[in-house]
Amino acid sequence: MHSTYPVVTVAPSREIPLLAGHPWIFSQGVKNAPSIPAGSLVEVRSSNGKFLGIGTYHPANTIRVRILTRIQEPIDRNFFKKRFLSLLEKKQRFLPPRTDGFRLVHADADQLPGLIVDLYADTAVFQIHTAGMERFRDLIIEALSEMPGVRVVVERSDVEARKVEGLPLVKPVVHRGLVQGPIRFHEMGMVLLADVMEGQKTGFYLDQREARHVVHETARTRHVVNLFSYSCSFGLAAWSGGALEVVNVDSSERALRLGSQAFLANGIDPEKERISFHQGDVFEYLEGEGDKNKGRPAASHYLICDPPAFAKSRTSLEEAKKAYLRLNTLCFQILQTGDLFLTSSCSGMLSQEEFINLLRLAAGRAGKEARILLVLGQASDHTRLLAFPEGVYLKTVLLEIL
Repeated sequence: MHSTYPVVTVAPSREIPLLAGHPWIFSQGVKNAPSIPAGSLVEVRSSNGKFLGIGTYHPANTIRVRILTRIQEPIDRNFFKKRFLSLLEKKQRFLPPRTDGFRLVHADADQLPGLIVDLYADTAVFQIHTAGMERFRDLIIEALSEMPGVRVVVERSDVEARKVEGLPLVKPVVHRGLVQGPIRFHEMGMVLLADVMEGQKTGFYLDQREARHVVHETARTRHVVNLFSYSCSFGLAAWSGGALEVVNVDSSERALRLGSQAFLANGIDPEKERISFHQGDVFEYLEGEGDKNKGRPAASHYLICDPPAFAKSRTSLEEAKKAYLRLNTLCFQILQTGDLFLTSSCSGMLSQEEFINLLRLAAGRAGKEARILLVLGQASDHTRLLAFPEGVYLKTVLLEIL
């Protein structure tokens, strides 16, 4: 059969992970490949000539091919439109009620490698990470603009991951519609705010939806400290769940202002309630809290620790482990019997097993015992494929101090 695109031939037996749904072909799995520019479309075939899919080619990367489709079809505007609509139907089916903020496209796990698309009510925010997806920017914008309910399309391709592909960082830009301040959206009826132009990621951390719900259900009558609070969504979930007090701690004044606005958007005035905002370094805050907590009543506090990724590459993993160990040790030191501790790692390089082992070491260093109540991962719209463990990155553990 005549190939539409240059052909990459997979080495014998190396197609098995691909057939199970893995979206990558690594360099050692390639038998023959053409000499073509990075990001070019290629047709992938087995060693005996069987068609396996169409993907983007990355000759300088360990991940040599990233799969876009398993069938023979043109990669055009209609391809993106059909894929977006299909993902919309699949993702919405498993969203909780009264929720209109979710991840539409989770890159390779959704067979759109190098592309992230988050929906916040009527606003679509996308990021392009790879040379392969870079060539489709205009098609992506057109397809998103035709999505039902989408009025605004924003690009946030200002992420460091682009440098790995030799791509420049792109300043945030509104391609369609108008953005005037943070975007309001809903999560299980709670009003949340996404700073789509200057905020972290695409403006919000949608992947912790399930953990926020757990906090809402378990924070009643507790004094909550929300570390690395960003826009204070965990703090808002805790307060709406009946917390007696919420302290939000973050180094960013802008993020804390956004958090204050989120409380107000839900009809809660922080100045009239036991809700406070502490700007500063979390490590320093924890070190200062050690003595303050001695002698306080037990079984009343709740510590939430959701830091940014300390390990963004294999080379930084060991240093990241030290940072996670130090951070969680400090957390355990200020916790007492009966307290709850929700702690996370979004470093994909760190496995769930390694993270729990670090928590075990941290508890030991602090002289505290704890039992695991829950272990959570990324929300279901952040697709996790059975055959693609590399796409699983978020680990969240809820502990009770014994």
